[in-house]
Amino acid sequence: MSGVHFFMCYFETTRECNEDCPGCMTRREGPVVEPLSTEEAKRLVIDEVAKICPVGSVAFSGGEFLLRPDALDLLAHAASRGLYSFINTNGRLIEAVLLAEIKKACQGRITLGFSLDSVDPDVQGRCRSGDKDELLRRIALCDQAGIGYFVLVTVSRANMNTLAETSAFLKERGIPMLRSPFVPRGAAATRRDLMFTREDMKHFIHPVLRSNHLAYVSYTPFFASPSLAELGLAKLGISLGQLGCQAARGYVGVSPEGDVAPCVHLLDSAAVCGNVKQTPLSELFNTNPVLVGLRSGDKLKGRCGRCRYRTACGGCRALAFYSSGDCFAEDPTCFFEPSDEQDKSEYDEETSRNTRAFIEFIATNSPWRDIFAGSPSGQFGAFLIRFVAAVRTMIKPFRRRIHKHENPAY
Repeated sequence: MSGVHFFMCYFETTRECNEDCPGCMTRREGPVVEPLSTEEAKRLVIDEVAKICPVGSVAFSGGEFLLRPDALDLLAHAASRGLYSFINTNGRLIEAVLLAEIKKACQGRITLGFSLDSVDPDVQGRCRSGDKDELLRRIALCDQAGIGYFVLVTVSRANMNTLAETSAFLKERGIPMLRSPFVPRGAAATRRDLMFTREDMKHFIHPVLRSNHLAYVSYTPFFASPSLAELGLAKLGISLGQLGCQAARGYVGVSPEGDVAPCVHLLDSAAVCGNVKQTPLSELFNTNPVLVGLRSGDKLKGRCGRCRYRTACGGCRALAFYSSGDCFAEDPTCFFEPSDEQDKSEYDEETSRNTRAFIEFIATNSPWRDIFAGSPSGQFGAFLIRFVAAVRTMIKPFRRRIHKHENPAY
């Protein structure tokens, strides 16, 4: 057993899909290879995740995962092993009856991930199918079913000019947003022109991400203070590595055929570290030099290697690879220029403040509380944060009265 407190396996279960998005990472040319069977998916992926982290999670994706005839069976097996499940779906099959079946199979431990690249219909149409109205209909069904959800935004040069509007749309509705960087993989292998630059990050993308605390899951560059005590992470048993780039630290990608990479964006590339049919996933996670090296962070190169935010951020390993062919290279889209680990970003205070807000969101909202703070110490920490928040709410009116009494002009 690895003894890690947080681990997610992003499992691309199939390349089959009922959509034809131009930037699909999973779709590829060439002969069709059979995906892992039901028995293989259970034994070689799900059971191995439980070995790595008994309170871990599996993000079932594709293609479209819900097209697999054994989808409910795989979800039920994950639940039987004590794992949390995510389903990343385009939403076309989502209806009330299916949601009820999914919730039952997962024993309630389920969150759905939907995609929305832009609230602008024209921009959204160039990136993928669907629109914000369809998204709102689907999340309303999730609300009725008592199922959590988040929205994935794949950021590229095609939609970065509307990212602020999209983020605001989601934040106003209290919807967590996960940014995914566009990479030239799959159907978009020839579209390197859509990869954003350092200047794009600095002027268009980063201001949006750092200002929305509900987007504080796996984005880079991430300038949170390295001090766990300062951020209050220790109360939940959370490490900073769970908030920046998670490649190989608390996360790996597995392809439909069983290939393993530090990140889902690195599947179908030279960064693949092995295959679960040849080597157990838990063994790869614990012994593969690339996975172990990325997890330690000591081998990061360039600016990432000398940055005080190396633990909190780590730099996007996928963007580093697609820029240089090296998973350990510096993140080419980061605009911070540290001379050593003493240099502090001008956005340290803002990022740290919003990280604390995100931590409170985690502690007071299921399912995020269960995912990030699943260990006993984390659950106790979450209870303390909820308790403090409740006390603050209770005494707030009294504090106002006292303040008004002491300050008649108030």
